[in-house]
Amino acid sequence: MKILVVTDHISKDFKNGTWEFAYKFSKYASNITEVSIVTLKPKGMENLPNFEQDGKVKIYRYPDKFKIITDIKQIDHDVAFVHTVKSFVLYRVSIGLRSKPIISMIHGTSYLERLNNVGKKDLKYYALRIFEIYRVAASDVLLFASKYMMFNSVRSFSAFRKAAYLPLAIDAPEKGDIKLPDSEKYIKKNIEEDLKNGYKIIFCIRRIVSRTGVLHLVDMMNFLKDYNVKLYLGGTGTHLEALKNKVEENGLSDRIKVLGFISDEAKNWIYRRSYLSIVPTRTLEGFCISMLESMNYGCPPIVTPIGGMFEFMKDNDLLELVTSGITAQQMAKKVEYFIKDKGKRDLYSKKCKEVAAKHNYDDITKRFVLEMTYMLERAGKLINFKDEVNSAIVKRV
Repeated sequence: MKILVVTDHISKDFKNGTWEFAYKFSKYASNITEVSIVTLKPKGMENLPNFEQDGKVKIYRYPDKFKIITDIKQIDHDVAFVHTVKSFVLYRVSIGLRSKPIISMIHGTSYLERLNNVGKKDLKYYALRIFEIYRVAASDVLLFASKYMMFNSVRSFSAFRKAAYLPLAIDAPEKGDIKLPDSEKYIKKNIEEDLKNGYKIIFCIRRIVSRTGVLHLVDMMNFLKDYNVKLYLGGTGTHLEALKNKVEENGLSDRIKVLGFISDEAKNWIYRRSYLSIVPTRTLEGFCISMLESMNYGCPPIVTPIGGMFEFMKDNDLLELVTSGITAQQMAKKVEYFIKDKGKRDLYSKKCKEVAAKHNYDDITKRFVLEMTYMLERAGKLINFKDEVNSAIVKRV
């Protein structure tokens, strides 16, 4: 089964959870079967090679979607694994009436996220909703990272029959010292100074938009004024400046450090040094890879009872790390509980490492490939029986 991964971008070029899974899945799946990637070049990165042989993976990069449309059908593949609404549309327009099975990995409900980000149902909201409905109907297999996201997207029995969910994955934790880029060494210096002065570090790395609830962490820190804790925030997004302003307005610049975009090296180093991490999501959390990344370094993540995060915690006997609600006070209460009980925190540090170890890319990718094969066969799309029958006919001379 030759797999063509179709995605807007890959994390090798542009950091994002969706792009990371698309790229890492391709890398690990290439040890099992033949894999090619079709992707767009990010803006400002037009100098990236049009074609790259990355280990066993073939990467085809295009400067615009029109070139993709003309070229996809020329790339040898048996099945398409598409990751966004845009990549689904590009693939469908390109492939036309040719019959190739399509597996859609649905990372989120794009039209609902659009509604949350802009606060109204605009033209783009309705366009995304129409494309999402078409994508669900036209795909042969639907894959999700959680039951929550599957139930959010699947609205009919016919769609439910072709849907399945599997958790996402992470790389194994880095061993030894993690070296930070020179531009981020100030982070290491500041945190080491904070630890020396008796502070406990809480870390959050999120896209800073309305649904992720990051601005409410400022209010949370107001409830924790009696404790020696500092909050480090990584990430970018539409609400970044609003976050900075809120920190200043509350007089918390000495206890909340807004880092903006940080490298993977800095992220992993901070996880390793943090007492806790926190995920303050308010709605639409399909899985949350940062939750699993935190566990990977033995840093217990405090999460709100939202979506796939809640399911994951419940399934792995980690419900004590879940807040009772989404308010700042409820988050502060859970953080306070673990600040007061280091033994309990250390117990969950060990549990989290054990859970994370079961979600490495090698094992999870194998599960995805097996699930894809099973679901394609169930949909009657795995084998072309006409070819099978023809191959058995003995030609008479």
